[in-house]
Amino acid sequence: MESKTAIIAGASGLIGQSLTQMLLNSKDYGQVIALVRKPLGIQHDKLKELTVNFDQLADMDEFPEADDIYCTLGTTIKNAGSQDAFYKVDFTYPMELAKRALKAGAKRFFLVSAMGSNMNSRNFYSRVKGELEDKISFLDYRTIYIFKPSLLRGNRKENRPGEKMAQLFTRIVPFIGPWKKYRPIHADKVADAMMKVAKQEDKGCYFYQSEIMQKM
Repeated sequence: MESKTAIIAGASGLIGQSLTQMLLNSKDYGQVIALVRKPLGIQHDKLKELTVNFDQLADMDEFPEADDIYCTLGTTIKNAGSQDAFYKVDFTYPMELAKRALKAGAKRFFLVSAMGSNMNSRNFYSRVKGELEDKISFLDYRTIYIFKPSLLRGNRKENRPGEKMAQLFTRIVPFIGPWKKYRPIHADKVADAMMKVAKQEDKGCYFYQSEIMQKM
């Protein structure tokens, strides 16, 4: 089988770090292009780092060609500094990435969103995530996969005290019955689910909830 090229945006993030390593180790991909703001510090024959200004993504002269696009971009309103800054990272950047990659010939788009995302939600975070899912789903990709994890576990480079407290709390909470779907999921588990799904030959738009990824 002919090896493919993958593009990943968000390679330095919690899921992105794990996913990048899995992409590099996969026999299905001959090249992995990471869109970065600064070097990842990874040495690998398959890896090509492309430094980009995500604010100018729409105006890039030449966008790299790839078969599959993996988007794990995301932040928090606190880290972004404002709702407008959060919207730019969690909606504008992924949307521009999806449109530019599609124009360059990409066939499949893999998006990490969040559990509870809903474009009609009163919660700003959930509403932005839901709006992005809706807009992405109408793009003319052969296949779109949207992953909706619950609270993520893993070792972040950035400090998120609130998330750490939530992780400690959830370690003593029994997630059974209807609460099972809210069980925290490790970032490696999400990345692994994305790689498993990538082996499928689907057409259309598919959503993967956190509980399903846990079982995968």
